[in-house]
Amino acid sequence: MTSASSDLIRRVDRCVLAGDVPGFPVVPDGWLAVAVAPAVSVTASDLAAAVPPDAERVVLLAAGPLGPDLAAALDRPVVAPDGPVVQTPGGVMVTTDAGGGWWRHRPGRPAEPLGPRWPAPDWQGSAPLWPSTVIAQPVPAGWLLSPGPVGSAAAFDGVEFAVAVDPSRPRLLLDPALTGEQLALAMTALPTRVRRVADLVPLGAGQGAGRAVAATAAARLGEPVHLVNGVPLHTPAGSIVVFALDAHRRPVWAEPAWLLRLTPDGGEEVVASSPPHTSLRELSPATYAMDMGWQVRLSGGGIHAFPGPPPPPAKGRASLPATAAVTESFAAVDAGLPDGPSVPASFADRPGAYRVVVGSAGETIDDLVWPPLSAMFTALLSDIPAAVDLVVEGTSSAWGEAAERELAERHPGGGVTNGQAREFQRADLLPMPPAPLPPDPPSAVRRARNGLALLAAAAVVVVLLAVAGLVAFWPRGGDGADLAGDVGPQTATAPGAAPGTPSAAASASGSASPRASTSASPRGSTQASASAGPSLTTSATGAPPLPLDTGTDVARGRPATESSHTDSYVASRTTDGDPMSYWESRNNAFPQWIQVDLGAPVAVRRIVLRLPPSSAWPARTQTVTVLGSPDGATFSVLIPGAACRFDPNSGQQATLAVNSGNHRYVRILISSNTVQPAGQLSAIELYRG
Repeated sequence: MTSASSDLIRRVDRCVLAGDVPGFPVVPDGWLAVAVAPAVSVTASDLAAAVPPDAERVVLLAAGPLGPDLAAALDRPVVAPDGPVVQTPGGVMVTTDAGGGWWRHRPGRPAEPLGPRWPAPDWQGSAPLWPSTVIAQPVPAGWLLSPGPVGSAAAFDGVEFAVAVDPSRPRLLLDPALTGEQLALAMTALPTRVRRVADLVPLGAGQGAGRAVAATAAARLGEPVHLVNGVPLHTPAGSIVVFALDAHRRPVWAEPAWLLRLTPDGGEEVVASSPPHTSLRELSPATYAMDMGWQVRLSGGGIHAFPGPPPPPAKGRASLPATAAVTESFAAVDAGLPDGPSVPASFADRPGAYRVVVGSAGETIDDLVWPPLSAMFTALLSDIPAAVDLVVEGTSSAWGEAAERELAERHPGGGVTNGQAREFQRADLLPMPPAPLPPDPPSAVRRARNGLALLAAAAVVVVLLAVAGLVAFWPRGGDGADLAGDVGPQTATAPGAAPGTPSAAASASGSASPRASTSASPRGSTQASASAGPSLTTSATGAPPLPLDTGTDVARGRPATESSHTDSYVASRTTDGDPMSYWESRNNAFPQWIQVDLGAPVAVRRIVLRLPPSSAWPARTQTVTVLGSPDGATFSVLIPGAACRFDPNSGQQATLAVNSGNHRYVRILISSNTVQPAGQLSAIELYRG
């Protein structure tokens, strides 16, 4: 090894690095990666000297003749690409040159092509002859399908480079403009063994995107299809989470029922799901047990909470929930596809809605079940990018009806509640020299050493521009700018407490105070007040579902501080989305305050203050003054001392109207409480209108 090369080459973990290599390579267990930085001059002999003798499987990240030369120097096989590669978050590396690929070099033998992806998935050898009405663009996870004609393929701003690669199941990424008939035609181009294991991944925004298209394809194909009910993305922690996307194709909501099997007769089966709340116990892939003998069943477009054993699933097309977003036309397709059963023009009462169904027809809903239901729905429905319909099947008490209204007001009716998108990992370009350079003379070596810092800085710029440069990967437009969202505040919502059982609530979520449980049981206060409003009608009467609040709570997930707190009842509990957690100030020390930092000045026009929605909290009145500030130092009075009534019969909430400027900090000052000598709030919700 030359002295120049010995200074440039170092061994790190399972890698031999020549120079400062950007985008540190990830290689499978049992493999040794040999990576060469751009513009670094090394020979195969230099690299071979750094490879340990027990390294039987070597992958080279450098193009040109270094591959066969290193195989000859090591006298063992070496895998290498014929050009630059994109490394996906899961570790699969894909060549970026159209028509390029990976090769296995063995001493004294011709190079063996391995395909565009390494390690090669089981399905990589497929070469479908796609129909002329569909454009199929190769992506790391499989193919991106868009409607023709040629030249009209859509760009997706890099999201296709973050979709998780499954080694045994290719993924067909679906352009939102693709119809069910076009999808069926494209799937017939796949070999049978590949088609039957393929997963469909819709890239459309919103919850349930692609379900109608997949159902149509299953009907037209006459065989089941699998739909990932969301987009399987790699997260910074290295895990894979299935997200719905917002209008900018950013991940905003983790799908609970994330893998569906759609059958030709219109049936839908949940094959895999995530628990909608950590307190639930799985009974089957689609059913979970909760407290008080209730169960929760998931479908691709909604959730049903009910007492007792689950009802039998409906047969045929009716088993698809009435919440799938569909508008499918069945124009004849001139491609020789056999006729199949048709599906209705719409599965939905309100297309695009996510339906929350509570109870069963003819059953009474116990008051004690509403707090844990509210906690579960709060954890599940935060940030859902779809309308939400609440349907109550059964009979509730007056207090239960107030809880229904509170639930309906708490959750969004579409869009992102806090305006923040979750972060996920995308592919990184691993730049490599096109060919090895001859050894430098000593003076040039010294110059190369002095220039390593500049090379490293340039490499960082290359990686930062990699997303924009991904157009070189089977070229198309898109720069990935819309996907650079920050990680929003994430809070784990603990299970809610049952009214009148403070000890159970304390053990479950730490949110019950002995001071709160001084009233009679919920049944002891069942007279609806005039302010409670009309009760929710049930689907059993044929009345429409209740759309949930369409406002955006700009305080959700934002930092909160306070003048004081008691025990663990801290300010952050008022913006965590959990209706049963709350803030309580130091006792016998009025006035006390709590404030929310919105991050930037906002024109707040409506404030909703809440206490836990439970009759275990007796009615009380707190005197509230609202102040605002642009900088957290100078405050002005927005609302002078107002008597805010919190009553379990009206949802334990008080609403205040504001009409005064823009403010970054909103402070709630409490100077009296008719039940507890302290300020108490479970939620501070701030709305623009």
